[in-house]
Amino acid sequence: MLQVLELQDFVLAEHVRLELGPGLQVLTGETGTGKSLLVDALALLAGGRADPELVRSGTDLARVQAEFAGPGLASASRTLVREGRNHARLDGELVTVAELADAVGARLAVFAQHAHQALLTPARQREALDRLLDEDGAAALRAYREAYAERRARAHELQRLQGEARARTERAETLRARIDEIDAAGLSAGEEEELAAEAARLRHVDHIAQAAAAALTALEEDEGAVARLARAVRELDGAARYDARLAPLARDLDDALRGAQAVSDELQDVLDPLREDPARLDEVEGRLARIQRLSAKYGEGTAAILAHRTALADELEALDRSEDRVQELADEVDALDARLAEHGARLSTARRAAADRLERGVAPLLARLALDAARVEVVLEEADPGPHGRERVWLSFAANRGEQAAPLAQAASGGELSRLMLALWLVTGSDRPTLVLDEVDAGVGGRAALAVGEMLAALAQRHQVLVVTHLAQVAAFADGHHRVDKETRAGRTVSTVAPLEGDARERELARMLAGHEEAPAVGTARDLLARAEATRQRG
Repeated sequence: MLQVLELQDFVLAEHVRLELGPGLQVLTGETGTGKSLLVDALALLAGGRADPELVRSGTDLARVQAEFAGPGLASASRTLVREGRNHARLDGELVTVAELADAVGARLAVFAQHAHQALLTPARQREALDRLLDEDGAAALRAYREAYAERRARAHELQRLQGEARARTERAETLRARIDEIDAAGLSAGEEEELAAEAARLRHVDHIAQAAAAALTALEEDEGAVARLARAVRELDGAARYDARLAPLARDLDDALRGAQAVSDELQDVLDPLREDPARLDEVEGRLARIQRLSAKYGEGTAAILAHRTALADELEALDRSEDRVQELADEVDALDARLAEHGARLSTARRAAADRLERGVAPLLARLALDAARVEVVLEEADPGPHGRERVWLSFAANRGEQAAPLAQAASGGELSRLMLALWLVTGSDRPTLVLDEVDAGVGGRAALAVGEMLAALAQRHQVLVVTHLAQVAAFADGHHRVDKETRAGRTVSTVAPLEGDARERELARMLAGHEEAPAVGTARDLLARAEATRQRG
């Protein structure tokens, strides 16, 4: 609910603070006092066009601020700068005008001469019709929207995958070629270390043979190390019979002798097969060169190359799964199309029934609003499936019998549109808690004026309704009555607003009825208030 509307240097409003309650809130006052400025200010908060001319003459900026009751949004403001950048705030935080319009637009609907077009779009008219859907129709709408959103996501993914098909094919061919190249090498992890050792041995085979042979000769010749160690062992063993201290020394030398003999045997094993093998050296070096070439492409060493091969295989498997996913998605889209057709057909049937209820519900209300010759028609035009159904929805209007109905915004005058919106809101309700109407009583008088008041009061049982009116018959039904006046301050004209109660309200109604506040007119105003109250009580 809108609690406070405050204007600072906004056209004639030097500083105006309007405090509002629930139910029907009316603004009255002489012509030209600035009543519609308050509606214009709300339209500005709801995203209306900012005009520097709205800034009060002699000031640099104008500010409009609203305070709301209830959960969620607490305050919204918009500042207009005569020469500079305008800005908007929600709960004190800077936001874009679009964000401001979304937040405020969810709280109030403004229907006035310069602010009604957004309410007359086919989208808003479809929303109004859908509020009349029965339970099955509402369920069909929910199911349709869910299926449409799911289909859109699947179709988008399918389109992406199909668009990437050529790139996936080329990538798969590249992956297979690289995997084949690695597999053809027949690598085993760590083999390059063994190959490097073998290559070093083959490159120095002559030096190895010479060194091994020399060592073997030094060990095995007649006066070699083995023979000398054997003689030393024999000498010590013999002497140890006479000196026990020599026994452990003899054993140590015997161990050394055994070690020398073992080395000699192994040297012989090395020398027996050792020979120069150029073919094997070429083979080993070629193998190492191949590993080096693969390392330059896929990672240093056979372990890294094989790990890269695993990654390539995983990617190739994912690409193959993508091809399977294309078919899966195509099947899912087909299934969702069938669901959309089913839910869309149910929704279309429900909308046709709702359209009939809307037309039948609005017709008697128009008659009460002095639009008895007018008619409203709901047009349901078949269209390609969209996010909200399989038809375009809009309202058409004809003000007089025999006229061709035309889209609402084109066929009705400002006053007719306001009264028509009143009738539509009574039939369809609104998803906004606060509804703002200007010119709703334009061209209306007599019984129709009372009907407007009664219908506004009925609407105000479900919403907070703010109305600018010149008719006492309308103002009499108000839960809150506010008078807008003009006065002169320091040689400047300013608008003011004040709440009216009791005698002050009776005098204002008398002025609206008779143009003066004399006793007979005040008595008539008092009777009108009593009648309005009785009507609301029956209500």
